[in-house]
Amino acid sequence: MHIPDSVLSPSTCAVAAVAMTPVWAIAARTARRTLGARQAPLLALGAAFCFTVMMFNLPALGGTTAHPVAGTLLAVLLGPWAAAIGVSTALAVQALLFGDGGILAYGANCFTMAFVLPFVGYTVYRLLSARLRPDSPLRALCAGIGAYVGLNAAAAVVAVLLGLQPVLFHDAAHRPLFFPFGLRITLPAMLGTHLLIAGPAEAIVTVLAVRAVQAMGIELYGVRSGGAGALRRARLETVWIGLLALVALTPLGLLAKGSAWGEWSGDELAAQIKLRTGSDLVPAGFAEQERRSYRGVGGLQDYGADRGGIAYLLAASAGVAVIAGVLLLAGRLLGRRESLAAASAPRIDSVPESGPVPGPDSLVLPDWMRERAADAHPPAPGRRVNRFVERTLEEFARGANAAMLAERWAHRDGLLQRLDARCKIAGTSLLILVAGLTASPLVLLLLFGWTLAMIRLSRLPIGRILLRVWLTAPLFIALVASPAALSCVTPGPAALTLWRHPEVAVTWSGLQVVGVLVLRVGVAVGLATLMTLATPWQQLVSGLRGLGVPAIFVSVLLLCYRYVQLLMRAAQERFVARSCRTVGALSNRQGRAFAAGGIAALFGRTLALTEEVYDAMVARGWDGEMRADRPARWSPLDSVWLAAAIVLAAVALGYRYGMR
Repeated sequence: MHIPDSVLSPSTCAVAAVAMTPVWAIAARTARRTLGARQAPLLALGAAFCFTVMMFNLPALGGTTAHPVAGTLLAVLLGPWAAAIGVSTALAVQALLFGDGGILAYGANCFTMAFVLPFVGYTVYRLLSARLRPDSPLRALCAGIGAYVGLNAAAAVVAVLLGLQPVLFHDAAHRPLFFPFGLRITLPAMLGTHLLIAGPAEAIVTVLAVRAVQAMGIELYGVRSGGAGALRRARLETVWIGLLALVALTPLGLLAKGSAWGEWSGDELAAQIKLRTGSDLVPAGFAEQERRSYRGVGGLQDYGADRGGIAYLLAASAGVAVIAGVLLLAGRLLGRRESLAAASAPRIDSVPESGPVPGPDSLVLPDWMRERAADAHPPAPGRRVNRFVERTLEEFARGANAAMLAERWAHRDGLLQRLDARCKIAGTSLLILVAGLTASPLVLLLLFGWTLAMIRLSRLPIGRILLRVWLTAPLFIALVASPAALSCVTPGPAALTLWRHPEVAVTWSGLQVVGVLVLRVGVAVGLATLMTLATPWQQLVSGLRGLGVPAIFVSVLLLCYRYVQLLMRAAQERFVARSCRTVGALSNRQGRAFAAGGIAALFGRTLALTEEVYDAMVARGWDGEMRADRPARWSPLDSVWLAAAIVLAAVALGYRYGMR
């Protein structure tokens, strides 16, 4: 359904862009008023989902292909105006990076897929679901019917745009200048494909996705279920993981061969004209537009489909990252604007000392009173909280919360929690060593699968652990090692041309080097993180001592961990006390000065605390040996798990050396 530049006349493209301009303007204003910053992650996720499902090509009539769009799904989640923004963003990335859909025809593509499709689909959905309960399963069915109707309505508009080209734009001999086939061909071809193939796929995708978000408690647009909230972080993490799993399956879209109907190159159009009319003449305007048209960034044309499934998967990942990054950045800017507007708005507690008392209509409730109770952070009356101090308190609270969650996870009734600490340390260390020695992506993926299985069997939250692992060391390594992907460092076939004279490109060999390095670091960090989260800290250090680690090292490690927690709480109490005693505005410079003084005071308290703790330990009979609360006991389960880890390591090393 993506219209290339060559099949439409420039005047048709201009009319479509003009028609789409007020839609974009109203959508931006409506989304700014109704969405807010906290809904931006859901919009980014929905737009990335639309981009991803459009990469799943389905075999259609006459050797062509078709694909779903998921525009109605985004409208059901966030409203049709937000869907217009999300789908327009996905179409822009497709046109600019991958050459899918034309630059001049961008307005026409947005008119069909970002305006007609979501608005028609959402209208049908609302008409069918007007009397249904918020949590009714029939809402998903209504959304699927709306998606089916919306996609076919968009296909009909595309057929009309294409079919009018030979009528409106032809030469003196009535030979078409652009798309050569009239409405008698375009309407049956487009509607036949989408009524029978793409429409059912669109409906199935929408039904399954709506049922999934209903099961997770995410509220649909315009439907207030009175639940716990639409954007609870843990639930959004689950949806992001589902999107990444869908991205991993995108190479399945290469199973269907052929171009979509109407999205032809010059040679393909010539073959179609030869088949239908017997003529070898290609329309002059089409040939000229084909010669001048933009085909995407070098190396990313057609999503790298000609280079195989790995390139297609990398293209999907790049598109999802760009779309999500753009919309999340827009949401952050929107949140900053909301914060500034809230700070400048008159408060209900700021009544002037003299002059007329403002009436009820002129008073504005504070944001914390209009938010949900779970998200409310009421400021102290009569003062403005300093952002530096506030951010510092947030970091302290986040650190304390992470430590508390780690202790709670370590006492769950899971597989790793039941194992002896010595067994976990030995097995995990062996697997980390194997991850550091191997350079095979298959072996690293096998170790990553082992990590995911252990997380699941240990009843730990997969989403939080993956975010904690992959957004730290692997991301830093990817940034540091990214120059290795350039042709001047790692020669090889070009995957993405950055500069032509002199030629600078990202090579497939370089991407493999960087990818293996990032995967190796991620697997190693993930294994180590899993071991620490599934083991209480005292048992962990006792396990180290049981494996022969010197007592002084174990003692320092345990005391350091306890000191960090204690001093973090002391620093947090100091910042809270200062914040509660502050009256009036406090500049960031004053906040930094207070932080510097707090560091000095905390250092002095640390020195005094060391003497007190040492005296207390000696008084209780400490002789330099750290002892656990309960003695370690080796069970048959420990032997089985350690044997499984050794077998996995042996298989991984055998595969590594066997491939040489």
